[in-house]
Amino acid sequence: MKNILLIPNVTKDTDLAVTKKVANLLNDNGANTYIEQKYSFISAKNATFCPQIPSEIELIIVIGGDGSMIDASVVAVDMDVPILGINLGNLGYLAEVELDELYLLERIFKDEYKIQNKMLLSVEKVLDDGSIIKSDRFAVNDIIISHDTFLGIADFSLTNADDESVKYRADGLIVSTPVGSTAYSLSAGGPIIGHNIDAVVVTPICPHSFFNRSVVFKANEELCIKNNGKSSLNISVDGRFFIDLMPNEKCVVRASEKRLKVLAFCENNLFSTLFGKMKKIENI
Repeated sequence: MKNILLIPNVTKDTDLAVTKKVANLLNDNGANTYIEQKYSFISAKNATFCPQIPSEIELIIVIGGDGSMIDASVVAVDMDVPILGINLGNLGYLAEVELDELYLLERIFKDEYKIQNKMLLSVEKVLDDGSIIKSDRFAVNDIIISHDTFLGIADFSLTNADDESVKYRADGLIVSTPVGSTAYSLSAGGPIIGHNIDAVVVTPICPHSFFNRSVVFKANEELCIKNNGKSSLNISVDGRFFIDLMPNEKCVVRASEKRLKVLAFCENNLFSTLFGKMKKIENI
């Protein structure tokens, strides 16, 4: 891989010192490094500052936290190129490289890496006339249906493709990918799903009903969620608002045909990585 795009988070890398260091390292290894034009003041060695993303990009390196990775995933999925994260956030569970591990980037040029394909979720709102409104982004972590302030109980029915149904009374529902199973879903009491297993996890937020458990569905399941309450709800994709779900309206969540390609340097152990990250948070 020679054509690499850097996407920094200026709230994490405020003076872009890390971005400049990464750009210089990549260029020392023969890469063609591209950065958005608005960051041209950093004067990185031989970097190309571009007004728009070149079509020849082969890899995206994100400098920031998990939120930065999720935002950049939209570009990565659209271009069908792998993404790699350098963690400047607190948890950084999606990031492969810590700040003191920048030397690992040299493995890119030695072909000492693998590409992991992460499952994504799509969501669409179904209107009364049968027409649909699709979200233009795919969920890396989760799709959440809830009140916009998480205040007030919502009533849902969840139906699968076999017309099997379950009802929830809760503050909201989280529909997550395996990657998302270690994010908000985990905080809400959901199970941890191995990231190499394709599955969909539905976890209620603060359930008020007898049935208060998460449900794990097969990856090719089509899930229909209906708002049975009397007030409107919000549908969000990875924390970004998508659309309102009015009373008696429904949305459909399914696995996307597209995948997020993530560059990795080693076979990470899910549990040791998770517990290591969580311990890091406890010590902050």
